[in-house]
Amino acid sequence: MSEVFSSVNHIIRKCLKTLPHLNPEELLSYKIKAEVEEAEVYYRLYELSKEMIWSEELPKIFYQLSQENLEHVEKFLELYKKIFPGKEPVSVDLPSLKAVLAEETLKNFLEGARLEYLFEILMENEKMAKEVCEYVSTTTENPEVGELAQWLAKREEERYNRLKR
Repeated sequence: MSEVFSSVNHIIRKCLKTLPHLNPEELLSYKIKAEVEEAEVYYRLYELSKEMIWSEELPKIFYQLSQENLEHVEKFLELYKKIFPGKEPVSVDLPSLKAVLAEETLKNFLEGARLEYLFEILMENEKMAKEVCEYVSTTTENPEVGELAQWLAKREEERYNRLKR
């Protein structure tokens, strides 16, 4: 378990250290990739929890979080295409939470009824996502990017609070 927490902390530190050096195209590309990967993690949690957990509420929460991430991706892609017409998002060499939360790790959390650890990691991820969005909103020169980042920072905080319950 401590390996997972250590990996998550490493990812968060690396992201927060690297983000100030990314240009606007890289920042948007990173957020698109991170939101897609987060949607995949939540969807996999939804599938696994349906099979393994006795609660009907938990799978619903994971499914809803996955769908929200996909909505965020759409908004970021729309903005990306507006700002960088005809271009595809660029590759950004930053690790993601998905790398840490591989399928076996997710299963271990759910099978071992260690949901509190899983939720701690997911909450840290939401907190980091909020910090990334706040950073983007305060450093961007594009007002549309700033508004979207502020909007998303609020959504990330709401998600953090939902997981906290």
